[in-house]
Amino acid sequence: MTDGSQTDTGTVTGDAALTASNIGGIDRAQVEFSPGVTVLTGYNATNRTSLLRAVNGVLGGTEATLKSSADEGEVSLTIGDETYTRSYRRTGSGVATSGEPFTDSETLVDLFVSLFEDNEVRRTVARGEDLHDVVMRPVDTAAIERRIRELQTEREELKREQERVAERRNELPELEQRRGEIDERIEAIDERIADLRATVAEFEEDAEAAEDANEIVDELDSRRQELSETEDEIELVESELSALETELEELREERAALPEESETDRSDLEQTLTGLRQEKRELDAEISSLTTILEFNREILADEDHQLPSIEAEDEDVTAALAPEPEQDVVCWTCGSRVERGAIDDRLAELESIVESRRSDREGVDQRIGEVEDRIQQLEQHRQRSSSIEHDIERTEEKIDQREQRLEQLESTAATLREAIQELEVEAAETEALRENDLLETYEELSELQYERGQLEQERGGIDEEIADISDLPDPADLSDQVDELSRQLEQQRSHITDLETAVVEEFNERMDDILGILQFSNIARVWIERKGGASDSRGSETTFDLHVIREDEEGTVYEDVIDHLSESESEVIGLVVALSGYLAHDVHETVPFITLDSLEAIDAERIADLVSYFADFSSYLLVALLPEDADALPDVHDRIPPTEFRATE
Repeated sequence: MTDGSQTDTGTVTGDAALTASNIGGIDRAQVEFSPGVTVLTGYNATNRTSLLRAVNGVLGGTEATLKSSADEGEVSLTIGDETYTRSYRRTGSGVATSGEPFTDSETLVDLFVSLFEDNEVRRTVARGEDLHDVVMRPVDTAAIERRIRELQTEREELKREQERVAERRNELPELEQRRGEIDERIEAIDERIADLRATVAEFEEDAEAAEDANEIVDELDSRRQELSETEDEIELVESELSALETELEELREERAALPEESETDRSDLEQTLTGLRQEKRELDAEISSLTTILEFNREILADEDHQLPSIEAEDEDVTAALAPEPEQDVVCWTCGSRVERGAIDDRLAELESIVESRRSDREGVDQRIGEVEDRIQQLEQHRQRSSSIEHDIERTEEKIDQREQRLEQLESTAATLREAIQELEVEAAETEALRENDLLETYEELSELQYERGQLEQERGGIDEEIADISDLPDPADLSDQVDELSRQLEQQRSHITDLETAVVEEFNERMDDILGILQFSNIARVWIERKGGASDSRGSETTFDLHVIREDEEGTVYEDVIDHLSESESEVIGLVVALSGYLAHDVHETVPFITLDSLEAIDAERIADLVSYFADFSSYLLVALLPEDADALPDVHDRIPPTEFRATE
């Protein structure tokens, strides 16, 4: 996962038109270029770099700067029917940007699209530092870790559901056996009831008395049945009431266990977050302002046509005036004071160090912003859970009140039925004539059997409901598939960073082998990156990318050289290939089909031509700034834009 959101613009093709005003050293420029390679030709101080930085800005990067003498500037890029813009406006606190650039993934654009001289990937190689942090910077590790925690929680819940379903399904054999036993018992009772009713029919001589006795027994049986059902319902309501009271107690305990977090805590965090964001904006503004000053002064020093004012000395000769040395005194163009030219270079180096320090401070602020945002999210989750618990408590209390009212009604009904049963039992006892034969006993047995049959049917109904509930449970195979899918996603998230690291290393090693074969460096046998540490390392150490350079001398002896011994040309080529590897491994070509190359002077012309040809295969638009003599080595088929089309104009 990369920082920022990306738009699927990788399929954008067609002729492009770029307009820039008040950007870098450009007052106003308008150029057009087609898919493929476009060469910006010209010598130094012809604003080739300013134009490429304008492209960086409209693509969504941070390299474009507002002209020091202007209050507003703008860059627009039109491809087909789509137009992308980036505007710059000077404010009291710095330079504010707006518009709709090609993408909002500025990190990808700065690291892997805009390969300027100060590109961080190229500089990391040149300094011989570890490449891992800069190449893997676009990966949002915090988001991956959050997703891993979410998947773990979801998988654990599914596993608990699996266990519950398995336990319930294990109850099925016993339930089905019990239902079969009840069916057999009901069948036996039905047979006995039929026999008893046949016996009753035989007492024809006592038909009238039998009829009266039957009515009493039937009514007595009916009341007993009603009482039994009422008592069963009382037991059920009491059970529900007990469960609800337990649930209420658990909810109250959970509410008491929630951390006490006030709105003041959230307000403090939001104020802290606001302060951190303000601090970041101030750092951004300071970095932008210092970068503008630094580039302006660098351009003045690099501009061969710009004549630095010097302090004339009586004994200064013509040669010194034409080729000023670092010790020569000049008039500072900012304050008008007398200063050595070398001192100006030293001051600019100090200013560049300050810019790097501010960028480091900004990264620290970004990290603190993430921590505060996570804490605010946690507070919101606690608040939502507390609200849910309060709602559940209120609903449970209402259910308890309803059950208590129902229990009171049922107990009153049961008391009434008991009184009626006592009266009927007295009436039955007073029927002395019927006690002289077996009719009353037959009716009593018949009544008891009917009651028992009712009880068994009620029990069987409960068993049928349990069996139906178990049948409605999720299929264990489906649950297992869901758990397996979550495990697969979890493993995919856990291996995402490792896979991407491996992809970067593999891309670099493959591309570097290609480049060495094409450029034919005489004494380099191989250049490759070794991935060390990380999740695949048993020691669990932090991942590093170790760059190895294997040389071969004239006698054919192969040995590993240190990075510090790389020539400037070799270092620049390796840095460009590392950036291309990141471009491909992070799939930047799918969202930003551009690559811009600048500051290739350390590489000879023929190798530049081969390098440009190789890079052109991976990007729809390749913009290259070259000196005229280097551009001559490229095929005429490539478009060329001379300095007259992008030179600063008044």
